[in-house]
Amino acid sequence: MKMQFKNVVLGGTFDTLHSGHVKLLATASLIGEEILIGLTSDSFASTYKQYNVKPFAARLANLKSLMSLIAPERKVEYAAISDPYGPAVTRPELEAIVVSRETLPRGLQINDERVKRGLRPMDVVMITTVKDGYGNILSSTFIRRVLGVR
Repeated sequence: MKMQFKNVVLGGTFDTLHSGHVKLLATASLIGEEILIGLTSDSFASTYKQYNVKPFAARLANLKSLMSLIAPERKVEYAAISDPYGPAVTRPELEAIVVSRETLPRGLQINDERVKRGLRPMDVVMITTVKDGYGNILSSTFIRRVLGVR
């Protein structure tokens, strides 16, 4: 089956994996032949997260394990992100970026930065928000708060 895009990108901290992450990653695998996943470095995550995230190596291992279940047939590349844009603003072959409603503004900023650098803007594919049974938006931060994990 021909995919909609050859190269897609998405990024995040992927600290406590949840169904919102699964939806984001599954969407990327459904629309793209090759997937570039940016994973925030420990130092970058510490600049905006109000809790201590799991170490990069652990988050990467968990992410790879999840991707092997979601899309074992896809070619996936992982890249450390040390700034708000990561490789999404330097890789001309990228055609689409997968975002959530919460990360849409960053996706649009990335496209603006690509244009400033002479690259073609990417198509933006936004997933709908995943909520728990009580209507709370699922996020690693929310899960940590509910579980009382700092």
